[in-house]
Order: sequence, then structure tokens, then C-alpha cells
Amino acid sequence: MDTQLDRHCAEVLHAKSVGDLRRKMVAFSEDRGFWRVSATVITDHSPTLREHQHITNASADYMSEFQDMEAARVDPVSQHAASSSTPLVWDQSTYVKGGQANLWERQAPSGYRSGIVVAFHLPRGRHFLFGPDSDQPTCGSAAQVKRLVEDVIQFAAHAQAAACELSFQLDPPDHDQPNPTPGELEALRWSMDGMTRWEVGRKMALSERDVALRLQRVMRKLGCSSTYESALRAIKLRLIESL
Repeated sequence: MDTQLDRHCAEVLHAKSVGDLRRKMVAFSEDRGFWRVSATVITDHSPTLREHQHITNASADYMSEFQDMEAARVDPVSQHAASSSTPLVWDQSTYVKGGQANLWERQAPSGYRSGIVVAFHLPRGRHFLFGPDSDQPTCGSAAQVKRLVEDVIQFAAHAQAAACELSFQLDPPDHDQPNPTPGELEALRWSMDGMTRWEVGRKMALSERDVALRLQRVMRKLGCSSTYESALRAIKLRLIESL
């Protein structure tokens, strides 16, 4: 019985804030010999609206690379986690085989040379990805890696419960609550489903210009610069519903 692992799992399960969760993720990872760690909560709000919420101890100068969604679409580790619940132990050869050796070269100097990633694909379009990363060429011997994978799976199962709960907590409402009209919210909701303004107009019996004006007004009222951002904010404020 690994009492130290049990302690890490119990502590992360009861994390009180995102910052507290990050500290407990780092403590577990460093205890297992890893330098970096990250977790991502992904929510599919609609077929075209996917929200990513990251928790990581990545260095400030690497955050833009870490949050690069275009790179994630071709990253072999990210792609594996997006489609499989089977843990992956990765290193430079994973990227070479995937034809993305240049991505490994970009991330290696920031401490991402090898690691383990596990993914949980949950009901209601939710996904949880967790991975500790090492600045060493490998995570260890075959026997060490087998034990590490078992530990990471157990810890990740506890971390995902805390991460999902904390990630979906609403911010305290503003004193000046946005008040989009039902018509503006309807236009935003159809746009969230990937429809063009012309298609939304057909649904709502409006001109394309009228749809554009409604979307501009709802973006302004929600304090956002895009319909994508507006849809996420409207969901958090419970003005519209996701899937």
C-alpha cells in the first residue's frame, strides 16, 4: 500500500481552488520525478464550440506554445489523448514517428522531453487530460515506467473530479448583469452551432445585416470581441445552454 500516493490523491480531491489544485498537482509530479505538469478540462458546448481550461506550472515564456491550439491539432501526444483513454508514455521518438520532430525541438528546452499522458472522456461532452512531463530523455526503466503509469492514472482520477468541479464554478455575478434581448441570444445560439449569418437569418426570418447587428449588440453587452467568446460567456452566465 502506497500511503504517500494515497495522501496525494486525497489532498488533490479536496483542492479548494485552482491555485490549490495546481500546487497539489506539482507536489505529486515532483514526488514522482517530473518537472512540469498540466491538466486540461475540455468542454464540448456544441459541435463547433469547444472550451479549453488549462491548469499548469508551465513557465511564463512557454505559455503561448502550451496554449497553441493549431499546434495541438498536429501534436501526436495531444491527438492520442483526444481520441483514446489508453495512457501514453512519450518521448522524442513519439514526435519523430508522428512526423512532428520540430514540435519536440521547440518544447524540449522548456522541460518537455518525455512524459506520460492520460485522458478521461466523460459524459456531457467533457474531457480531462493530465500529464506530468520530464526534462530527461525518458521517464525511466520499463519497470519504473509501469509503476509511474499506474500512479499517474490513480492520481489523475482524483484530480479530474476536483478540476471539473473547480473549472465549472461561475464567477460572482457583476453588479451590472448583461441584458441581451431574447432575439440577440437566439442569434448567438444559432451562431454557436456553426451557422453562417445568412443561415441564421434564414432560421430567424431576418436579413443577414439584421443578424450581424444582433450579434454586434450581444458582443458589446457581454464585453466580448467575438461570437465565440460571447457564446462561452453567455453559457457561464446561464443566458444560453450548451449541449
